[in-house]
Amino acid sequence: MPLFALLAIALHGGVIEPHAGQIVLTAVLFSMIVAPFIIRYNHALARLCAPRTIQQQEEVAPQRSIESVGHVRDHVIICGYGRIGQSVAHFLEKEQIPYVALDLDPVKVKEAHIAGERVFYGDAGERDILEAVGVSTARLLVISHEDVTSAHKVLHHIRSLRPGLPVMVRTRDESHVDELRAAGAAEVVAETLEASLMIAAQALLLLNVPISRVMRHMQEQRKGRYHLLREFFRGDNTLAEMPQEQDADRLRPLVLPPDSPVVGRALGELDLDGIVITALVRRGERQLKPARETRLETGDVLVLFGSPDDLQRAERALLG
Repeated sequence: MPLFALLAIALHGGVIEPHAGQIVLTAVLFSMIVAPFIIRYNHALARLCAPRTIQQQEEVAPQRSIESVGHVRDHVIICGYGRIGQSVAHFLEKEQIPYVALDLDPVKVKEAHIAGERVFYGDAGERDILEAVGVSTARLLVISHEDVTSAHKVLHHIRSLRPGLPVMVRTRDESHVDELRAAGAAEVVAETLEASLMIAAQALLLLNVPISRVMRHMQEQRKGRYHLLREFFRGDNTLAEMPQEQDADRLRPLVLPPDSPVVGRALGELDLDGIVITALVRRGERQLKPARETRLETGDVLVLFGSPDDLQRAERALLG
C-alpha cells in the first residue's frame, strides 16, 4: 500500500508522467497477482527452466538421513570424513570397532554410502545431530576436520551432553593446541608437529638408532605435548605469520654480556616467569636442560623458550 500512495503522490505532483505511471502501476498489480503462484510452484517452474541442474542436484543429494543411524553403542563418532577421517574409519573397521561419521559434503556422503560405510550428512556442531549419532553411548569422538570454530562448538556441546567422553581433535599446527585442550579436548594432534615427529623418527631409524629408543623419543614427545618440536626458531618471517602465530611460543638465544646482572648467579636463582631455559651453550659446548646450580658466566648463551611478551621481559632481566 505505501507503494500505491507514493505513486499517487508522484502522479498528482507531476513527478511521473501519466503514461509511465500507468505502466508502473500495472507491473505492481501483476506482480502481486503472480507472486503467490510462483512461490507455490517454484520447484516445477525450476525444473522447466533448468532441468539438468535440478537433476544433478538430486543425484548428489545425501541418500542417508541422520534418522537411519539407529541404536548404536560403544562406537566412535568421527566429525569430518575427509582424508584423515576416512583413514581413522578404515583402521577402526579393521579392528572391528563400530563408528559413525558425519560430513557436510553431499557427494562424499553419497559415495561413502554406496561403499557401505556408516557416513551420514549432518553438522557435528549441532547438539541434536550429536544426540542422533549416539553421543550418550559413544566411546570416543574424533574431530578430524580443520574448522577450529566448529571444533569449539562440538566441545561445548560435549561438556553438557557427555562430560566424560574423550575427544580427540586434529588441528593444522600448534597455535590452537592449548585453547582446544582448555575447551575440553583430551588429545589435540597438531598435524605439522606429528609430521615433524614422523620425519625425525624415520631419520633416526635410517641412522641405525635402535627402534626401541626411537619409540621412546616419540612417546616422550607426545607425553610432553610435542615440547621439543614446538621449540623452534621462527626467523625473520613476522610479516608472513598468521595473527595467532605471532603470539605463539618460540625459541630465542641470548648472549650474556660482561655487565649482565645475572653473571655469577645460579640458574635456579633466576626469576623468569613463563620462560623455560632449554639449553646453555658455554665455550661452544651445548648443555640440554642445565642444572639449576649452574652459575652463569660472561659469554654464556641461554636458549629461552616462551611467548614473545615473556621473552621480552626475560631479556630485560638478563641484560639489565
